Amino acid sequence: MGSAYVIGLGKSGLGAARLLRAEGFEVTLSDRNDGEALRQQQQQLAQAGIRVLLGDTFTPDPSQPLDLVVVSPGVPWDIPGLVQARELGWDVVGELALAWRYLPGIPWLCVTGTNGKTTTTALIAAIFEAAGRCAPACGNIGYAACEMAYEARHGNLKLGLGDR
Repeated sequence: MGSAYVIGLGKSGLGAARLLRAEGFEVTLSDRNDGEALRQQQQQLAQAGIRVLLGDTFTPDPSQPLDLVVVSPGVPWDIPGLVQARELGWDVVGELALAWRYLPGIPWLCVTGTNGKTTTTALIAAIFEAAGRCAPACGNIGYAACEMAYEARHGNLKLGLGDR
């Protein structure tokens, strides 16, 4: 498929890296932090064919273009490496946008605002569940969006809101 670089080794970054690897990408995942827990994750991910750079700041190399750069939530979009990648014309997307690409035809319900997003999201997920629908919460609660996309494409989760 190509080469992808995921910035951020949190839940969303892990979900994005796992999804992209399953889709055939050569994946590099980086985090500016370093520590024992991250080094353990690094070893586990290496076994899955995902390269992990710890203590790293994303710096694009124009001589080695990437097909995709994925930005985890919480990573500022104005860091120099991301600005440069966009100037180079590379495909730079957020983790939610990546998940969206891999879940075509499946409706999403998004909750935005200043206060009450988590409570509202949990309520909506509970309503759908009570109605017998598969609509798990994802984002800041529940799963990372790319975890949902991975499970829908490569796992046991079947997403969809069919007629009843």
